Amino acid sequence: MKKLSVISALLIVVCFLSFRVNGQVLKPKITFEEDPLTHNVHIVSDGKYYYTVNGGRAEKGRINKFSFTGELLDSYDLMLDMRSIMYNSKEKKFYVCTFERHIYRITDLQQGSYEKVRSELYENGQANLALSPNGKNLYYFNEGDLQIFGFSNGKLLKEMKGFDCGKEFTTGSVSVAVDGKYIYTWNADYKMIFVYDMKGIKIKSVEIEKGSYGFSLSCANGLVFVADDGDYATGTWYGYDLWEK
Repeated sequence: MKKLSVISALLIVVCFLSFRVNGQVLKPKITFEEDPLTHNVHIVSDGKYYYTVNGGRAEKGRINKFSFTGELLDSYDLMLDMRSIMYNSKEKKFYVCTFERHIYRITDLQQGSYEKVRSELYENGQANLALSPNGKNLYYFNEGDLQIFGFSNGKLLKEMKGFDCGKEFTTGSVSVAVDGKYIYTWNADYKMIFVYDMKGIKIKSVEIEKGSYGFSLSCANGLVFVADDGDYATGTWYGYDLWEK
C-alpha cells in the first residue's frame, strides 16, 4: 500500500510538470534575429513596421526597421546610447531616451537627426521609458516603483509602488512597458512577465518560453516583446500574445 502511494505521488508530480510545460509556459507568436552592433535594447511599432534601438555605445547607435514578419528592411545611424524607443501616434514621431537621461525627438530618421526635448527628468539612466500610445503620459520604472509624468510638460502626475520585477537592471528592475490598457513589468531571471491594470492592480503573471535580457521589455503591434541579447553579435526578439487562450 505504501509503495502504491509513492508511485501515485510520482505520477501526480509528472502530470503537474507536464501541465506546467504544455499549458502555462507561453510560446512566442513571432521570433526574429537582429544584429544590434551592441545590445538588443528596445522595440516599438508605428502600426506599419517594427523599429528597434541598440544601446551601450553612442558611436554605434542605430535604429533598425523590420517588417511584421521580422525581415530587416533598413538601418539608420543615430549616434546616441539609447535605452528605449517610443512612438507618439498623435504626432507620428519617434522619441528615444538615453543613458545620459535625455529624451530626444527624431526629426529625420533617414538623416539620423534629432532634437533634445527634455533632460534629467528621472534618476536612473539605465531605465527604459515607456510612452502611452496617445502620447500623453511618460512612464519611468525603478526597482518596483512607477512614476508617471505628463509628456508635454514633464510634470509628475502619479506614483505607484509594489510592482514585481527583477533584482538588477539587467534582469528587469528598470523596465516597464505600456499599451494603453495594461502596465507590464518582468523578471528576466524567471522569464516571468507581470501584468497590471492602469491603477497598478496586478492582473496576472505569465511565464514565457524565451527571452532573458532585462532591458528589452517592450510593447509593439499588440504584442509584448523581450529579447535574448546579442551582446555585440546576433540577438533574438520574441513577441508574445499574453492574452492568447
